Amino acid sequence: MFLEFFRLLGTITGYPAQIIMFKRRTFYETKRRKDTFKGGKLIVSNHISQLDYVMTSFIVFPRKLNAIVAETAFENKFFNWGMKFFGMIKADRINKTLGFISEGANVLKKGQLLQIFPEGHNSHDGKIHEFSRSYIAIAHRAGVPIVPVVFDGNYGLFKRASVIIGDEINVTDFFSKDRKNPTRDELAKAHEYVYNKVLELREELEVRKQNGNKEAK
Repeated sequence: MFLEFFRLLGTITGYPAQIIMFKRRTFYETKRRKDTFKGGKLIVSNHISQLDYVMTSFIVFPRKLNAIVAETAFENKFFNWGMKFFGMIKADRINKTLGFISEGANVLKKGQLLQIFPEGHNSHDGKIHEFSRSYIAIAHRAGVPIVPVVFDGNYGLFKRASVIIGDEINVTDFFSKDRKNPTRDELAKAHEYVYNKVLELREELEVRKQNGNKEAK
């Protein structure tokens, strides 16, 4: 409760600054839904910079946004405390441990929001690179839908950042109900669908920006 109070205080304090910094335009794949970010949802996003998380946190405000981040963010003691403060879960790529999958699933089972960047690194060329498939395992274990969110990364003063939020995807739709655990082929099909959806949303975002879509919020 103590940490949650200061998290909300910090977010509220930073709200005016993000309006200037992002000047965000938010598009929706089909239509805006009030329940898009209600309950446990796994937000799967492309990765332009660390500001992707900041932008998403204001989109889902006042809800807490947990996220899975690389081990390098935890190396500094001060930042290590800050990471835990905001609900960050460490993905240790060096030692290749998979504990973040269980941790992420547990957070989602509690009805919280969790964001993951399956590329595993910032995209310096603006393209969306191959996804690690761990996000499928997290969504499956938690039994929650995936919400794809795509950014254009146009952050900064005198710029206007845009984001598109896709319709939720239930990965269990790709799995047989006759088995407890999905097969490799089923996992691959679920991953292929989500990854291609993110690519489609990236293209759709550019079209919406050019057309000045009036649905932007």
